[in-house]
Amino acid sequence: MKSTEEKVAAILKNVPNITFDDVPLGGEEDSVEVKVYGDCKTGAKDHLDYAVSRGWVDFERGAKVAGAKFYYLKGDLALLENAVTQFALDYVTKQGFTFMTVPHMVNLRTAEGAGFTPKGEGSNEYVVDGEDLTLIGTAEMPLTGYHADEILDEKDLPLLYAGYSPCYRKEAGTYGKHTRGLFRVHQFNKLEMYAFCLPEQSKEIHEKILSVEEALWQQIGISYHVVNIAAGDLGAPAAKKYDIEYWSPVDQTYRELTSCSNCTDYQARGLNIRVRRENGTIESVHTLNGTAVSLARSLVVILENFQNPDGTLTVPEVLRPYMNGRDVI
Repeated sequence: MKSTEEKVAAILKNVPNITFDDVPLGGEEDSVEVKVYGDCKTGAKDHLDYAVSRGWVDFERGAKVAGAKFYYLKGDLALLENAVTQFALDYVTKQGFTFMTVPHMVNLRTAEGAGFTPKGEGSNEYVVDGEDLTLIGTAEMPLTGYHADEILDEKDLPLLYAGYSPCYRKEAGTYGKHTRGLFRVHQFNKLEMYAFCLPEQSKEIHEKILSVEEALWQQIGISYHVVNIAAGDLGAPAAKKYDIEYWSPVDQTYRELTSCSNCTDYQARGLNIRVRRENGTIESVHTLNGTAVSLARSLVVILENFQNPDGTLTVPEVLRPYMNGRDVI
């Protein structure tokens, strides 16, 4: 039985999750817009040119020290990143998410169980040679593993966590995608929401996570739309995923900002995370994840949307308490 179960588990790793009936079929171009918020402004200076002119970001020295797509944030832009983090953290904890810091590396079992493939062609993860470890591409990985091989009590669910961490990504396979400046880099900080819940709770919690993401960006003052991602553009763990794409006044198009996914029992099966019902039966839990703020990309959005004609940057009102009350930098 053990030998057979191991063979079945190995086969199932290559089978993606079953998508929900309301997920559109097709590839990236078949994703469906489900909501629009705000006006589509025009005219702004590219975020990288603007940040370099202010002395706020240094990719040249980042490349000297670590290679292409590594960077330093300096001065007010580094302080602004911290302000976005603190604002988002305050908001998500008020919504019932427990704040956690997480390991920056996980073992390969945890990575694979969460639906990531650290080794092989097209892998986005940095694997530590000679160790059973990989650097995390998102706090989703260690958060998924937090309850690995555990049986949770029905009365304790849902469990809502918010994990803060740096994220390390090779960005393999991004050729041809928008990669300028801070938009797609090898290292960035992120605050990730995560939920363990009963199967009958997951669709409602998915909408809750989306509503938290929307509320964050509405308070900051950013125009966006919400997209129901088509089946062919989903990663293996997701049964359904929403993307929030902000309106870029520089590029005159929508660009990816955050996402949230309902992974149903896919990750829970991979890491043996179960729940004991009050009647004594045991089954897999459902897991969900969503980005509160991805910091490098969040800075792109604010730099594009809050520039002033005199070259200064207006600090969004909700961030001012975290910038010592400053309204312009």
